[in-house]
Amino acid sequence: MLLLPFSAQTIADLRGEKRFVSLDIFKDVVYTPFKRESKMAESAAKLNEAWFAARESMAGGGEVGEALEPVVGALSDLEAVVLSVNSYAELDSAESDYKLLKLADTLVAALEDEPESFKTVDSTLKAVVAEFGHFSLWRALCGIKHYGVWTSRYLRAFEKKVEDENVLVLKFRPQYQLAVWNVFNEPGEKVVLGAGEGRWLFYRQDVEFLVQPSPLDVRSAKLDNPIQAILKFREQLKKKGVELLVVITPGKPSIYPERLTGASGEKPIASHGKAILDSLTKLGLNTVDLYTPLLAAKANDANLGELYLNDDTHWTPRGAELAAGEIAKKVNSMVNAGLIDIGEPSVDYEVTDSLADRMGDIGEMSGLNKFNVFKVQQVTGHVVSPFKDDFRKSKILILGDSFSRIYQTDAPVNAGWIAHFARNISRPVSSIVSDGGASTLVREKLARKAGVLKGKKLLIWEFVERDLRFGAEGWKTIEF
Repeated sequence: MLLLPFSAQTIADLRGEKRFVSLDIFKDVVYTPFKRESKMAESAAKLNEAWFAARESMAGGGEVGEALEPVVGALSDLEAVVLSVNSYAELDSAESDYKLLKLADTLVAALEDEPESFKTVDSTLKAVVAEFGHFSLWRALCGIKHYGVWTSRYLRAFEKKVEDENVLVLKFRPQYQLAVWNVFNEPGEKVVLGAGEGRWLFYRQDVEFLVQPSPLDVRSAKLDNPIQAILKFREQLKKKGVELLVVITPGKPSIYPERLTGASGEKPIASHGKAILDSLTKLGLNTVDLYTPLLAAKANDANLGELYLNDDTHWTPRGAELAAGEIAKKVNSMVNAGLIDIGEPSVDYEVTDSLADRMGDIGEMSGLNKFNVFKVQQVTGHVVSPFKDDFRKSKILILGDSFSRIYQTDAPVNAGWIAHFARNISRPVSSIVSDGGASTLVREKLARKAGVLKGKKLLIWEFVERDLRFGAEGWKTIEF
């Protein structure tokens, strides 16, 4: 019985076109580390050629952005090779090689706006080429030792791969999930089935965030402190002449607890997110409270529709537009108070209706959508035109997560809160969005493109409340 999954997978691999997963462990000892060294040397040589050509072009008066495009591509290719140590292990961010590559990435991205940094960029790229431009047997052996098959990081990833892709799992798991749903109404480990009207689906992390101790509680001492990270980020931005505005997006169960519990007249939940938002406000940070207006707006659901999607973690277009209006009010108050200068209104936007089909992400998490258990929900979005991210002209930069992405870059496009915020203030805006990574990952993206802060006066940082506990990579301090 123990050999059955392995045997079935071996037969499937031999008969199919997929790689032979069963032999990955053997391959990652005798082949992958040495092939990686060869690829690194080749990629470093291409980076050296691209940088030499870019220097010649810039010296001849060529456009800096165009000259750097091949360099950015070559550096990205080298990073991809270096960071993937083998089939399952990624290079640790504490390694000097990792830090060197990220430094080079950041410097190259900023060079167009900071030409005075040319010498630093040149020396850093030369250091990158010197480090990775040769085959190193010692580095290959160290990779086997620290990232190889006997390490927990490798074995956990391999086990997860086998668990998710094993031919027996792929064949029988869907039928098992459907049977559990039909018998017990259990939608899966990531999903909570609501007990209220309409049987809404809730993302389990949204619910766990409300019932577990606050991220600031002594019982959460192992977690990164989000308030400290936010305060640090504000100070970093102030040094660049940029004000910070924090927007914490309520999770669906914070606004619709009655849909979760089934209790009519359910009182609003005392959300950890609202408590942390209030703490940030008391500390003097600029904040936007979306909890109060969203809870109040529920009174009009019967006429205007709900504020959140029934099978999805995110808000409806109505909820997104309400958020855009509240954020615009705050920004206008900051302008009137003399805190920021974002220029005069300069863009006239128009709005048109557009229908879009939305297959809920929670329904997809359940694994039951392949059996059409949950239905597509049609929404009417209000498309804002002409809208585009304008990094050169905008004085406002938005960092956000999937609540900033929905309706904005997916259907119906340019109908998310970002576009409606731009319409409300009649000015161009720009944005950097990272699904599920607005706590740390989106700041890392910004650090690699620090030049986009040039000319900015306001940074709006939006993230969903559950990220205060469950944010990808925690709440690390990111150096710019």
